[in-house]
Amino acid sequence: MPRLLRLLCSIPLLLLFTPVHAAEWTALWGGADGAHNAALAWQAKPFWSNAAHTVDASLELSGGVFTRDGSHVWHVGATPVLRWWLTPSNALEAGIGANLLSSTWIGPKGMATAYQFGDLLGLVHRFDGTPWSVGARFTHYSNAGIKHPNPGQNFFQLRVSYDFD
Repeated sequence: MPRLLRLLCSIPLLLLFTPVHAAEWTALWGGADGAHNAALAWQAKPFWSNAAHTVDASLELSGGVFTRDGSHVWHVGATPVLRWWLTPSNALEAGIGANLLSSTWIGPKGMATAYQFGDLLGLVHRFDGTPWSVGARFTHYSNAGIKHPNPGQNFFQLRVSYDFD
């Protein structure tokens, strides 16, 4: 199973070499509750936006690793993300997606299932005239009570993004 998840984690990297389909690449780093998370996310061009282009929705594919007490847990996910553009450069983002973990243990913390929902809430700032943006995100992983224990895992993350559009 870990080999399969590592392979799945490399799929977003393959998309890097297909810029025709690329929209935005994001590197995320953060932690909370004694655990850390490093991830790479690929966000597609919006598949929906309102008439004023102040709200849009896109799909984010991500892969990364949780670390805690010397253990490493690989994760991959797919999350529909909704962005509300407060100004042309600043947005709030939110999403709920599906994630697979390579282990149900993050250090001493048992997560009960390898399948986890991932909820995210964040802020994004695009620098005018550049393809770069920065932001902050809160992400919560949980199996939504499918099986117990269900302690969940939170991460506060910083993000740096490059838009290929």
